[in-house]
Amino acid sequence: MNAWLTGIIFLLVADRFLKQWALAELYNKKVTIIKKLFSLELFKNERIAFGIYLPETIIVMATAIIIFFLVFILVWRLAKLNKPFAAIEAALLLMIIGAVSNLYDRLQFGFVVDYLNFVYWPVFNLADAMISAGAIVIGLALWREKR
Repeated sequence: MNAWLTGIIFLLVADRFLKQWALAELYNKKVTIIKKLFSLELFKNERIAFGIYLPETIIVMATAIIIFFLVFILVWRLAKLNKPFAAIEAALLLMIIGAVSNLYDRLQFGFVVDYLNFVYWPVFNLADAMISAGAIVIGLALWREKR
């Protein structure tokens, strides 16, 4: 199995484990890691990326599904270029796995389980970090390709 795929599967398992741990262990509890900077605490996120509010759960789920399909369209278009895009493929896998994990939360619980709280940033989870890292890698790879 490809090292990228192994790593991404590990991240998916880690994300699911951490979310279950947060639900079980962080209910009405806060674990301070770095005083006044970083803590672990359960946050039931009914919003979308970066705390943006959409009024209805169905709109949030529809938005997640639309974004998911847009990523697939991007993968399909990149595949038609017949160029090696290993970094982009890995980044897309990160984004897809993160989106699937968060979509699973929404369907299972009606919210996304967030637990990483940096004081000056919205509370997030490992899946969110995977989505953000994937988007950054794709942006950098495409910018580099244009140069």
